[in-house]
Amino acid sequence: MNPLLIARIALAYCLLWSIPFTAFAQTPEDIERITAEVDEVLEQARRTHSDSQRESLAQRSLSMARSLRYDGGIVRAFVMIGEVCARTGRPQEALQYYLEAEAKLENSGNTAMQLTVKTAIGDLFFGEKLYTAAHRYYRDVLALKPEDDETREKAADACLYDMRFDSAEILYKGLISKFKEQRNNPRLVQIYQKRARAYDIAGDAGKSLYYYLLLQDIIETSGTTQEQSVLYNNLGRQYASLKDYPKALEYFRKSEMQCSYIPCDYPEVLWANMGIALHNTGETKRGIEYLLKAQKLLASRKDYTSLANLEHLLASVYFSSNDIYNALSHNQLAIQYAKDTKQKQVLAEAYRTGADLYHDLYDFEKAFEYYQAYLNVLDEIRQEDMSREQRLTQQRALLSAAEGQIKFLIARQNFKDLELNQVKFERERLELQNKNLELEARRKEDEVRLLEAQKDADQAKLREQTLQALQARAQLRLAAEQLNAEKQSRVILELREKEQIERAQNQADSTRRSQELERIQREQAYQTEQEASFRRFAYILGLALLLFLIVVGISWWFTRRAKRRVESQNRQIQAQKRQIEEEKRKSDSLLRNILPEEVAAELKTSGQATPRFYPAATVLFSDFVNFTSLSARLTPEQLIDELNECFLAFDEICERHGLEKIKTIGDAYMCAGGLPIPNDTHAADAVRAALEMSEWLKNRREANPDSFLTEMRIGIHTGPVMAGVIGKNKFAYDIWGDAVTLAARLEEHGEPGRVNISNATAEAVKHLYKAEHRGQKDVHNKGQVDMYFIVNDER
Repeated sequence: MNPLLIARIALAYCLLWSIPFTAFAQTPEDIERITAEVDEVLEQARRTHSDSQRESLAQRSLSMARSLRYDGGIVRAFVMIGEVCARTGRPQEALQYYLEAEAKLENSGNTAMQLTVKTAIGDLFFGEKLYTAAHRYYRDVLALKPEDDETREKAADACLYDMRFDSAEILYKGLISKFKEQRNNPRLVQIYQKRARAYDIAGDAGKSLYYYLLLQDIIETSGTTQEQSVLYNNLGRQYASLKDYPKALEYFRKSEMQCSYIPCDYPEVLWANMGIALHNTGETKRGIEYLLKAQKLLASRKDYTSLANLEHLLASVYFSSNDIYNALSHNQLAIQYAKDTKQKQVLAEAYRTGADLYHDLYDFEKAFEYYQAYLNVLDEIRQEDMSREQRLTQQRALLSAAEGQIKFLIARQNFKDLELNQVKFERERLELQNKNLELEARRKEDEVRLLEAQKDADQAKLREQTLQALQARAQLRLAAEQLNAEKQSRVILELREKEQIERAQNQADSTRRSQELERIQREQAYQTEQEASFRRFAYILGLALLLFLIVVGISWWFTRRAKRRVESQNRQIQAQKRQIEEEKRKSDSLLRNILPEEVAAELKTSGQATPRFYPAATVLFSDFVNFTSLSARLTPEQLIDELNECFLAFDEICERHGLEKIKTIGDAYMCAGGLPIPNDTHAADAVRAALEMSEWLKNRREANPDSFLTEMRIGIHTGPVMAGVIGKNKFAYDIWGDAVTLAARLEEHGEPGRVNISNATAEAVKHLYKAEHRGQKDVHNKGQVDMYFIVNDER
């Protein structure tokens, strides 16, 4: 085979297999350019002073970083958005972003960012008064950076406010030793003050006094006159709490002396403390003088909030001195100021004091009236405290539970991301493999073309050699004919000259025979050489054809094998495609179950759902009666079963009447009409649904006397609302606005089995339903509100 042709085939192989696979991926220059753009947007967000603009820029950089799988940009964007959410009162959203950043940083080795994120989560929990969770994250920060004194102090504060005083003492101990060595008195004062206040709030006056005495040693040595005055007043309060009134009076006088040299910011507090201390040491007259002095100052400032407390204090002092009429006069002022400033605790105490005063005056009817008022106000305070505590407890429980839920969702999302990335990588691998197969096919085609060209060249060479052999044969035949002609000519000449050369013939005969023999031998040698040359040519041609057939067979085998492999991979790709489409169908169905169809469609189209303003919508709140006491008696399984049965029925009722379920909070059920698609019948739809809910609950109670949830209140209000989805992950459709708050208040002021509606709703349904006017009710932060009961018959 031609060596030049073999070299060409080898060169073609080298060129085909030297094509780099990186041609199908992004170049490093492209990746560096896009990451630089992400960093630039993050820096621009950091420099802006608008929280909304900062969040928008951070979301933009987050989208860019995610598309590039740029983890550094993703984490910084998460942290920035979390900071904005924390500042703007969205702790659950902030927690979600922080936890996603923490999950990204788990195995990154970026200690600095891990410290930032864990500190931010700890501060978030601390701000929400979830001190146990905050301490857990501060402890993680200390594990990464043990010398961080600021975080150690935060961890100690969390233990202190969580009433885990022993743990707080251990953490504070190391800080105190360090600050003492550094002579850092301001930090020591700060720690002692926090501990003293914490024990004071916990009611441990002895411990509080101990830390205030430690403060005394520092402040008397290096503190200002203002700090000394504050310290002496606090020490006096602690001695008064321990009923050591002479000692308390001693410190109050020290504080008063300090205030004589400097402007005092709180003279009325000091005078009130001294008045009580003097009264308790038997100097009631001087004590009253101090109290009246404080009263005069507060009256000049028109500080009626403080005056309510001071007037009641004066009434108590006069009452303990048996000066009933002065006590009664100041107590009436305390009641008036407490009503004006809405201080229910002071009002309750003043009513109780008034009842005692009238009792001593033998005006038992008035005493009973004041005691009844005291009990009513005390009941209101307890209800408000319980309601506020319940709301705070629910909010903290939601935030605390949200941590685990968010971590679970992040882990599940990370698992899904890994699966999607695996599918993506597999798809890219298959695409790359297909491209390689295409290159291999082209290489095989080039080989075939080269072999065909070689075959053509060999055939041309064979034809040339055959032609040369035929020409040689023709020349041999021509030479033989010429030889025969020469022979005949010579015979004729010999015959003609026979007579002339008879004598010379005998002499030349031997010479001629030897020449003829030599010529014949030469002809035989030439023919033998031509035959050997032809046999060599035929052998080479057969070997070339055999090699060609072998190469063609091998190429056909490789091509068939590659074709089967491509068909198998195509079948796998189709199966994966069908699986992805099925998962997409499931996720779309889940999204439509969570969100309204219109909001879900907008979310799928644009990646976000813009909150929308509805000028008129109707909000319905329902709440079961005595749910708190029932939850204490029932097991969680019984409670969940009861709620689930009721809420499933309410869901069906809302769906029949075109209402959109918003959410459930404990035993409260919230829905709204007129959204997300506005309509003109939302008020009537809501009232009709409310009546059907009440009727359903009544029928359930009659059919199942052993049921626990038997009565509920319903409140409805019509007004403008904002509705939509906030956030990027963990979507929830919600509504906001004054209408939502007022609907909740209407439910609170309702009665079991009745539908309580506002004036706006009554106007909207007056052509369909009769409404019984209840009059105006005092609603928290709303003033007087007209309320109506629906009469359960449709016109």
